[in-house]
Amino acid sequence: MKINYLTTILLIAAVVAVASGCLSAKTSDNKPVEITFSAASSLQDALTDAGAQFAKNHPEVKINFNFAASGVLEKQIEQGAPVDIFASASQKEIDLLEEKGLILKSTRTNFTTNKLVIIAPSRSTIEELKNLDKIAIGDPKTVPAGVYAQTFLENAGIYEMLKPKLIFAENVRQVLDYVERGEVNAGFVYFSDTLKSNMSVSPINESLYPPIVYPIAVINDSHQPEISRQFIDYLKSNEGQTILIKYGFG
Repeated sequence: MKINYLTTILLIAAVVAVASGCLSAKTSDNKPVEITFSAASSLQDALTDAGAQFAKNHPEVKINFNFAASGVLEKQIEQGAPVDIFASASQKEIDLLEEKGLILKSTRTNFTTNKLVIIAPSRSTIEELKNLDKIAIGDPKTVPAGVYAQTFLENAGIYEMLKPKLIFAENVRQVLDYVERGEVNAGFVYFSDTLKSNMSVSPINESLYPPIVYPIAVINDSHQPEISRQFIDYLKSNEGQTILIKYGFG
């Protein structure tokens, strides 16, 4: 009995010591847990807001955002950039990362949608575009909005006609800047990008370009996969979707 009693005491002491060590590891450093979220430029306002709301319920978490063209971000991740979450404006970039085993496949999901529109000083029809001198679109090599715009123009049968007039931008926000500064006559952007602009917005035929769906996933080398999953779940929750809708998505 003495041996069993002593053994029990030692086991309890060991458990307490381990538990104390775990607690001290979590509380000895008051620095927040940081995650890096790389996302398409068009998501900047919505995700910044969503991140702030998420932080209110998770003050121990700090989200560092990195916004750029989806294709640029995909290449950064492919080259080893320390990223926890990636959200793209098209499926292509996530597909490429999945093929290379760089995302946690179980976390991949679609979380919002968007629409392509024409933005200009005044409402513009497709026919009127033919008479303009300069039209901005995102560079199709790296910017999904540019791919959608090119596809739309091709299906509308006017891409070759307008090609000499096209000005390629680094991302969709730059297209908006070009139009607002008067450097081009019109541009193709997402509807979500137009909410803060005084420019005129013209809808286009949605059947002439692929559905704009935003996928998101946790990166395979993430140092904080569980917290990253929690933020993705938050974006898909009613509260997260309400924020995205407020900024013109969905």
